Amino acid sequence: MWQRRASRSSRPPSKPSPSLERSQDVMRTFVYRPGDGPRAWGRAHGEQWRYEIQALAEIREWLTVQIGAFDHVEQVLEVAREHLPVLQRFDPPLYEELLGIAEGADVEPERIVVLNHYTDLRDLKPGAKWDDEGCSVAHVLTEEGTVLGQTWDMHISALPYVLMLGIPATGDRPAMWTLSLVGCLGMAGMNATGVGVCINNLRSLDARVGVVWPALVRRALATKSAEEARRVVTEAPVGSGHHYLVADPEQAFGIETSGTHRKVIWSRTPPTYVHTNHCLDDEIAACSTVAPESSTHERYDRLSRALAENPPRRALDLWWQLASHEGYPRSVCSNLSTPERPHGSATCSAVLMNLSRREVYGLDGIIHGRAPVAFSFEALAA
Repeated sequence: MWQRRASRSSRPPSKPSPSLERSQDVMRTFVYRPGDGPRAWGRAHGEQWRYEIQALAEIREWLTVQIGAFDHVEQVLEVAREHLPVLQRFDPPLYEELLGIAEGADVEPERIVVLNHYTDLRDLKPGAKWDDEGCSVAHVLTEEGTVLGQTWDMHISALPYVLMLGIPATGDRPAMWTLSLVGCLGMAGMNATGVGVCINNLRSLDARVGVVWPALVRRALATKSAEEARRVVTEAPVGSGHHYLVADPEQAFGIETSGTHRKVIWSRTPPTYVHTNHCLDDEIAACSTVAPESSTHERYDRLSRALAENPPRRALDLWWQLASHEGYPRSVCSNLSTPERPHGSATCSAVLMNLSRREVYGLDGIIHGRAPVAFSFEALAA
């Protein structure tokens, strides 16, 4: 269901005020209907956002050619098509959901693969151009419990297509909220048992055809413990580089991957953990690269320093640190787009999860000075 944003000041305060403890925004959401199967879920998703999905797919096809060194869109679609049998083998229900999205949106399934798997498709062609799209992720222990949060930084032209996707429980898979895009299976989120997943993009030099990465996020969120989610990620046929932070209230793992490698690099010691868009493990770094103009090291240093100097006591304390404009525009909450770079990178959304209290929050757009919107698991049981 589409929700209009409430009106808000165009010049938000630089620091949170007491009035911002409760969000003045609403966020676009779509909730699947309990009892329907994955094909019907996908079809409803595609029908609801048909024209938006078509527009976003076109943007990402064009960007894949421009950035990913493909010769033309048909070549992109040919490679995207090769990912469909991998997804079918990896998780048949998510494969059915993706096909349903394509049917509802009246586009070919490979175009939905491009929409979902855009960052990894770019890595498949040698000579891909540089960019600075990324995310900043953190895990902290607070007085309220275990908290995860992340910004989602991407080409700013993706911002109008952000939504929160609600998936009811089905079979042995718990209900979940995921930060997503129209036409996308999900990018980060938390399930009703308190398992959360955050991600960072890593640019691999050994990329290959693999599982569509949002499907891996959804599959990890179908588990009931961080340990089970860790196994899902480390055993999956990944195609390119990502960092996956999987956690529950008691356990957490940071996992870096490339096209051919995967490695657990952190397991809740120390409890405060930050990751951006460069590898922390030398083995994974050896088959990865970082754009020369990337802000990843600056964001990593700023967020690490902020958490060390002001350890969050509450979940919302982490939110405001993720929303920081220190060092703007190369800040944790960033905006590197310009009139000359209309597809430049910016913070397009963020998600915050209190795993101990089963609380999840999200917001679309540049989040500086804006409180997040709360999402209830009760809404997924209706």
